[in-house]
Amino acid sequence: MRSSADWARGARRRRIRRPRARPIAAAAAAGAVLTFAGTLAGCGGSGAAAATGTGRTQPSTATRTATGAAAPNTSSGSVAVPAGARTASAAAVPMPPGDIPGWHQIFADDFPTDVPVGGFSGCDNGATRTCTGLPATVAAKWWAYPDGWKDTSGQGTYMPSETMSIANGEMHIHMFTSNGRTMVAAPVPKIPAPAGPEGGQTYGRYAVRWMVKAPTASFKLAWLLWPDSEKFPGDGEIDFPEGQLNGDITAFMHRRGATADNDQNEFDTAVPISSGWHTSIVEWTATGCTFILDGTVTGKADARIPDTPMHWVLQSETVPDRVTHSADTADIYIAWVAIYRPD
Repeated sequence: MRSSADWARGARRRRIRRPRARPIAAAAAAGAVLTFAGTLAGCGGSGAAAATGTGRTQPSTATRTATGAAAPNTSSGSVAVPAGARTASAAAVPMPPGDIPGWHQIFADDFPTDVPVGGFSGCDNGATRTCTGLPATVAAKWWAYPDGWKDTSGQGTYMPSETMSIANGEMHIHMFTSNGRTMVAAPVPKIPAPAGPEGGQTYGRYAVRWMVKAPTASFKLAWLLWPDSEKFPGDGEIDFPEGQLNGDITAFMHRRGATADNDQNEFDTAVPISSGWHTSIVEWTATGCTFILDGTVTGKADARIPDTPMHWVLQSETVPDRVTHSADTADIYIAWVAIYRPD
């Protein structure tokens, strides 16, 4: 187990990232304990193909496809989860109930226990990966970056005690600015019997159903698998979904053995982040990293796949190189989360 100073140094390392149009974010710790279910997204990195006009080259071993446009955006930006927020759209894709061919479900949560704002408090610096303010059933499944840690850009501050809650069967992240402090969040699911020192595993299937309201350019998603080794870029990184909230959903896989953070695969979906409910899945195996959005494969990388334990962080934060205005807010709703191990 590493010390609090080690955790802080790791967080700083992860935040020193090259800014770009769709910045890749940092990562932090993971957890331990619990068995449940899930549906996944796909492994990705940030190295766009030449066809995207970014000037980066994608290997011939990677394939890419794009999905069509999504449903119209119905953004509002409320602070509290409204009664009956679990709409027919949210429930249209229910949480997977157990094992599926090739995968054993080890974690699943569709948020049956309410947690008011303030409940995600007492989150430690990663030494035990606990939040003392949570009910026991929720604390067994979740940790979050603690109050006071800075985000990737350095403009936002992780404040789970102010930004996170659970109600009506959904986790809610409300990002906003108060008294000059822009507050963001990074929930971390805790899996049983982790193989890595920070609660990660080698290979897995990661699924989440989510929705973003308020498509502001000030905030972004960077939900990622980060190496327990803290060795980046050498041990790789997988990001999906990623992107500014007023942009499209993108997937990235930073390749194993990289010496620069732009040694990666990038897959653009052409689907706006703030376009209603989505189900994203990452299927990470020894032979490939596949990204799936709403039932459609959006890309697959099949060379130099990361092969060391990684932990999953639902990192939601400010955008680098952009001033976050005090009036800017964003709301993220998560209907369920599920994680698998290979059979």
